[in-house]
Amino acid sequence: MNVSAGDPPLPLAVTLERIRERAAERGLDVEAVLDPRGLSERAGVPLEVTVALLRGEEVTEPASGGTEERVRRRAAFLYAVSRDPGGRPYRVADIAAVIGAPPRWVDALVSGRKPPHLRHCKAFAAFFGREPSFLTDPPAQAVSRALRPTLESLDYRSGNLMADLVDQYGLVSVSTRGRPLTRTQETLLLGMITGMLSAERHAGVGR
Repeated sequence: MNVSAGDPPLPLAVTLERIRERAAERGLDVEAVLDPRGLSERAGVPLEVTVALLRGEEVTEPASGGTEERVRRRAAFLYAVSRDPGGRPYRVADIAAVIGAPPRWVDALVSGRKPPHLRHCKAFAAFFGREPSFLTDPPAQAVSRALRPTLESLDYRSGNLMADLVDQYGLVSVSTRGRPLTRTQETLLLGMITGMLSAERHAGVGR
């Protein structure tokens, strides 16, 4: 299997403690900042497992299958929650053409079946704007990694969403359709944007 896990994130307990401290300092709604449902999709971890981890519970994975089984489950989960620009599930043939894999291999992977090998998984993760570590992290590590952009957004000092985005990524404008954002919504938006842009930069996605 040729899938690199990348640099490990902070332990989940440390990440959660820092997020809760920063949110309290800014008077933000901690539960809204953590956003379990959105976090579940970003981490590739089922919602009920994500909620348990946020409560500080220990979560164990099935002993059988090891890392390769986890990669297959995460890949199928990623495909299931992803949509193309038109709001439809991605076509297997389109994914296969972009990542240079046989359509049968992609179909087996996204259907939860066992493909003959996993050599295309790094390119598969990159297709969806994810780092290879998305496929390999254990649940607690995956949740902590997915929360990293949120923690980074809480650590920004200026408190000015647009200034932070322009400074970090050179964005010109962000439209909120005329409705002002609450401070919690600004934090969530900044975390989402920084997470997406960081993932594209690390995965080398140019789509």
